Amino acid sequence: MIRTILFLVSAVVILGVICVFVFNNKGQIKKKGKGTVLDVSSQKPQKKKINLIASIALCGSVVFTIFVPASFHQVEAGQVAVVKELGKVVGIRQPGTYFDFCLTRSYTFFDTTVQKLDIQTMSYSSDAQTMDISMTIQYKIDADKAEDILIEYTSMESLEQRIEKVADDRTKSVLSQYTAMKIIETRAAISPEVEKMVKEAVGNQYYVTITAVNLTNIDFTPEFEKSVEDKVIAEQQKEAAITKAEQELEVAKLEAQAEIEAARGNAESQKIIASAAGEAMAVKIVEIAKSIGFTVNETYIESVTKVVTNYETNEELLNTTTENEVSVKPESTVVVTKDEDLKQMTTITTSLTSTKYQIVYDETHTKEDLKIVMEFVKYLEYLEQWDGVLPNVVTGNEAVDIIVPTLG
Repeated sequence: MIRTILFLVSAVVILGVICVFVFNNKGQIKKKGKGTVLDVSSQKPQKKKINLIASIALCGSVVFTIFVPASFHQVEAGQVAVVKELGKVVGIRQPGTYFDFCLTRSYTFFDTTVQKLDIQTMSYSSDAQTMDISMTIQYKIDADKAEDILIEYTSMESLEQRIEKVADDRTKSVLSQYTAMKIIETRAAISPEVEKMVKEAVGNQYYVTITAVNLTNIDFTPEFEKSVEDKVIAEQQKEAAITKAEQELEVAKLEAQAEIEAARGNAESQKIIASAAGEAMAVKIVEIAKSIGFTVNETYIESVTKVVTNYETNEELLNTTTENEVSVKPESTVVVTKDEDLKQMTTITTSLTSTKYQIVYDETHTKEDLKIVMEFVKYLEYLEQWDGVLPNVVTGNEAVDIIVPTLG
């Protein structure tokens, strides 16, 4: 901006001087041959003086236009400049505007914002697989060390080449410790390790600060990638087969469990049926015995459970069960009492367990009579299961044989 303003001012001054010169010498310019010349022989002393002053001003304006604007230097935000005087470094300029004579001093500018360096290289894994590596490094120079950068590396291009070489070596060193499959599986974890190694290697030696290192891509040979793909497919098929086998095993377990439960259910039902059948036969015996005059005494077996607990701590102090034979059919009851002094709660549960029938013998109703009753009950049981087919009857001279097949 300053250079532009100075250039415009100089241009205006030069134009004004030329106008003065032309106006002062109006009528003194003559044609000679193909060109024009200024006839100074006829000029008055005053005009000669004005022409001299105008010439001096014109020369001064030209010199000012050439050298003064070029000697103003502006360092933008995000930059530093190293100043050299006749080839010797004399200082660093921070952002701002400076005047340094252009013929003796020159400026070399450095960008102090975060820069990105793209690197393409090749490396090998521990199992000798070739890898094409793409990585990026983000770095920022130390503005106070711009003078050292210029002295040691002459330019940022040379410094970047050095950083790239260090990063390349450290990346290869890290990747060579892993197999190709391990690199594929843990790429996200390897990138921070590479970043750490590069940062430690660069350190403060190269006057820059590494802000980030990223492995953007790792490509293996087509043959290796095909083998990895085949392996992944094989693993997927293996997992699918294992999953299917586990599912089939689970189904088989469930089916077997269902069969076991069904068998248990059948066994339990058989027990219930058998128990009901036995109970029915006992009742039939009792009823028939009563009908033919037997004396039948009926008593009941009751179960009494007593549980004593501490109702503050829920600790069970006593749990007992007893069975008693009573003449009156008991009802199911639950009685709960509390003892505030002992902090105890007593629960007594009473329930009917079974009924006892006693068939009494006497002179007219003997044991043999009871056997007849029981055989009759068996006969009734047979009739309940009879399919209507008459038994085989064999007639002889001394007796009749009736053959009854066994049922069930």
